Amino acid sequence: IRSFADDPGLCFVLPDSADRDRLGPSLARAVLRYALRYGAPLVTPDVVRGVALWFPPGAPAPTDDDLVDTGLTDVPDQIGLEAWQRLKRLLDHLDALHPRYAPEPHWYLAMLGVDPVYQRQGIGEVLMRPVFSVADRDGLCCYLEAPTPGNARYYERRGFRVMAETDVPDSDVHVWLMRREPDCHGWSE
Repeated sequence: IRSFADDPGLCFVLPDSADRDRLGPSLARAVLRYALRYGAPLVTPDVVRGVALWFPPGAPAPTDDDLVDTGLTDVPDQIGLEAWQRLKRLLDHLDALHPRYAPEPHWYLAMLGVDPVYQRQGIGEVLMRPVFSVADRDGLCCYLEAPTPGNARYYERRGFRVMAETDVPDSDVHVWLMRREPDCHGWSE
């Protein structure tokens, strides 16, 4: 969660840093449980220094029971009504744009985080490389939303290109919608 302490989306949803510190870990656990059930999360071996939450093409939509089992139905009560409304506004806005820029089957990188102590050591690339290999082999693109200009530049160096930019309504959150085409080898190894 430390890698997302200054994430614009998280700061929008939970503007108070004490709330982010208190509620961030339980939100992260719920998202991770969801990714374990429907996605293809990758983590660094042994000690967790980085996590990539990937969702493969054709990942099934969760049922109500799945949302309960993963703890996602508890999120509104955990964070409060106002924060829940901000989170919903953020997710609904991005979810509405996602099919416009990646309408075909694709890999979706929902989240990539590396503990700040271990950043700039290639961990992020290690957590992307296996999916890039599968996507290239299968002729599939990869899609993500980058929350900062620095993140957008990072992903551009790994073969993604900006398809569009968007502002989340009633917020100061600006997001870069990015896509990596298959067989793109412009990312560093």
